[in-house]
Amino acid sequence: MTTVSSEENAYQAIIEMIIMHRYPPGASVVESQIAEQLKMSRTPVRSALKRLVSDGLLESTLNKGCSVPMLSRRDLDRLFRYRHSIEPACAREAAQFYRPEFKERIEALIAEEDLYVSENPWGLHAVNEKMHNLVVEIADNPYYLHPVKQVNWRSQLYLFFFDNFYSERVMEIKKRPKGEYKSPQQHIRLFEAIMRHDTDEAEKVMHDHISSTYKFLTKRDW
Repeated sequence: MTTVSSEENAYQAIIEMIIMHRYPPGASVVESQIAEQLKMSRTPVRSALKRLVSDGLLESTLNKGCSVPMLSRRDLDRLFRYRHSIEPACAREAAQFYRPEFKERIEALIAEEDLYVSENPWGLHAVNEKMHNLVVEIADNPYYLHPVKQVNWRSQLYLFFFDNFYSERVMEIKKRPKGEYKSPQQHIRLFEAIMRHDTDEAEKVMHDHISSTYKFLTKRDW
């Protein structure tokens, strides 16, 4: 196994541990413990943890370790205000600068999401990341890449932990007739608008997409 593949395996394994609530908000994620659990050397685990901090899924701590961020209503509100300020603008630029060479990748990604909805909803977070990163790539503006990646991963933390949203949502997706889960439909509408160079529609769909998640997460009092 190469160093690159070991790092990627560690990266995905740590995300799965967080999804499964083995590391709740505020919990320390210790390099040596992860390496022991995964039966890996500490080097790829250390690299994976650095990536997760950079992505926004973990935070650095004073002792040079890292932890799962604490979650709060105030942070949630700030996060989604920021998402509303940058992601619709990014979608607008994607519609402006779309090139036909992206069509095949868009269609493949939509098909991949449809497959996950049908067979493995636990993996939807990874497809969602690809979707939002592709919008950034189409926009051809690298200044969006890091903030969009960070806010999407931080949003995933709320989906993983808020009132068991993620586990309940997965079961809900499994029980629903195909086509009733909204996110894939929103992604399709978004990319259709981008491919038509419809900047207003792309911006609106992205705004609505972000709003639907926020509204679900704020259904109950904190």
